[in-house]
Order: sequence, then C-alpha cells, then structure tokens
Amino acid sequence: MGAGPVVPSSSAVLADRGGCETLSDIYDLFDSGSLSGRVYSALVQYPRSSARELARQLECSREAVAATLESLSDMQAVVRIETGEAAVVRWDAHAPEALSEAESRRRQADTARMHAAAARLGETFRSVRRTSRGDGKVVPLYETREVIAEFEELQRCARQRVRIIDRGPYLCEGERAERLADLRSARICAGVRYQTLYQDTIYQDPDQLRYALSANSAGAQARTLPDPPMKVIIADDDRAALILHHDERRGDPMGLRIAACPTLDTVLRTFEVLWALAAPISVNPQQPLDERDRAILTLMGLGATDDTIARRLGMSRRTVVRRTASLLERLGASTRFQAGVQAIRRGWL
Repeated sequence: MGAGPVVPSSSAVLADRGGCETLSDIYDLFDSGSLSGRVYSALVQYPRSSARELARQLECSREAVAATLESLSDMQAVVRIETGEAAVVRWDAHAPEALSEAESRRRQADTARMHAAAARLGETFRSVRRTSRGDGKVVPLYETREVIAEFEELQRCARQRVRIIDRGPYLCEGERAERLADLRSARICAGVRYQTLYQDTIYQDPDQLRYALSANSAGAQARTLPDPPMKVIIADDDRAALILHHDERRGDPMGLRIAACPTLDTVLRTFEVLWALAAPISVNPQQPLDERDRAILTLMGLGATDDTIARRLGMSRRTVVRRTASLLERLGASTRFQAGVQAIRRGWL
C-alpha cells in the first residue's frame, strides 16, 4: 500500500467547511456488510490507497471500488489526494469520530426544527379547535392550565352547590392542590354546599384524604365508591367540566366545558345515581378495629337488633348502642347497611 504524509485531519476539514455536511447513508460507513462500509474500513486501515489497491485488498472489481469512492467523496467521508503520480489517484478517510459527530449534530438540528415546527402547528391545532365551538354548549379543553382554570372558575362562580366526582390520577398536586383546597374552604365558608364523590383509593393518599376530611369538618359532604366512571365538577345546575384524560401530548381534548344542554342533564343524573350508591367517607379509616367491634359489625350486617347483639355477645344494650354509634361515625355511615358496605370495603369484615 502507498505511504506518505498524513492529510489534514477530518475534524479540521469539517470545521473549514462549516460543519454543515449532509452525510446521507452515514450508517453504511460503519456497516461491514455493505460495500461502502468495507471500502471505508479498508481506507481507514490503509490510508492513501488507490482504487486498484483497495480492490485487491477487498477482492472485488476496481470499477465497483472506484464508484464507491466517488460516492464516499460526495458524502465527504473520504478525500482525493493529489500525489503527482501519473494516472494514480489516491484516497484517504476522514476520522470516523468526526463523521459521526457531524451527523449527530445534523440530526439534533433536524430534531430541533421538527419540534419547533410541531409547536407552531400545535398552537394552530388548538386555536382552530377552540374557535370551532358549534353552539357553545360543549367546548373542548386542550391544556392542563385550561382545565385547572375551569375547575377554579366553576367554584368561584357557584352560588348554591358544587358537586364533584374525583379520582386518580388527580388533576394537580403540591401547591396547586393546596390552592384548590383553600378555594373550596373559602367557598364553603361563603355558604356554598359541596358534595364530593371520591374513589376508595383516597384512603391510600394522605394528602387527598386530609383535604377531604378538612372539607368535611367545615361542612362539606363526601362519599366514596370503588371505581367512579368519570371525573367531573358541576356548579349549581348550570355548568360542568368533564375530564377525559391527563396527557397533554395527545391531540384530542383533555376535557369538556359543558353549559346547560342535554349532555349536562345526563351528567347531573349520573352524579345523583352514583351519590346514592356511595357510602359516606370514614373520618378515621386507619384506626384499628378490635374483635368486639368486628363481631358487632358482622351481626349488624345480618340484620340483628341492638338487643340481639347484646345477648349474643354478653354485653349491655347501652354498650352496644354506644359502640354502634361509634362505628357508624368511624365509617361515615348513616345506616347499618352503609356501615356494612364500608366495613367490607375497608377489609374490616
């Protein structure tokens, strides 16, 4: 193979040309199964080689190697070297790291341009759909900030009653959740009646449970269901906001703003049905249950009266009445049936 002085480094060549090369099919350079990869690899090992020498090394035709070298030169992966030898053209390779770095920078620039274009189109996408409101009865909400703002606005504007169905994943956490809890407390103090239906998993979420019990102590009502089918807030009987999902990257709406219309009527009826099926939230769900209380709950669930329970357990009727009242309070239940349902949900029975 030929030998001689080393050509300028490929990183220097790339810098001289502004680092803006278009290295199409760059991966072929590092693919040992492609002819481009084999020629480039041979030129890395044997710099300043001619096409004939490379063809001999690779055991393929000189014409194929020469055509490949021209393609690699167009890709700026190799460079033609003028040696002064008559009728002999020699070639050398640019450094592999410089080529891969240049391609990486190009791809990063392409990705940045793609994200910028997507952001611009995304704004158009959302603005067009915000203005396509039809009769204005059901309006899509595409961003988290819109949904949170709607939740706050509905509570501020409510005159008599706010009804909420809430379930995980929750709309906001941390400071935002605290702000919504403070708003709810202020509206309760202003005389607005709150009814909130939670998913049973609230008992495993200390923050959400704390907000719920704090609202209850201020006069709100709260109940639980194992799996409420929706997340919604209703102000009086006039407006509602329905949450559809929490992923802002999706193109479809995250939520719906609903004014007085048949859709709102359906949401109202659904809330009333679910509220009737739910059991009041427990004020102290973590307190352990002793065996005597467990036995009382079991007999209550079987329909036993206080007198029957007292006889079966060898207790005075007064003690049974006192313990029963305490159990109803702990379970947030107003009837023995609700107490039984809640006890089963808590795993107490």
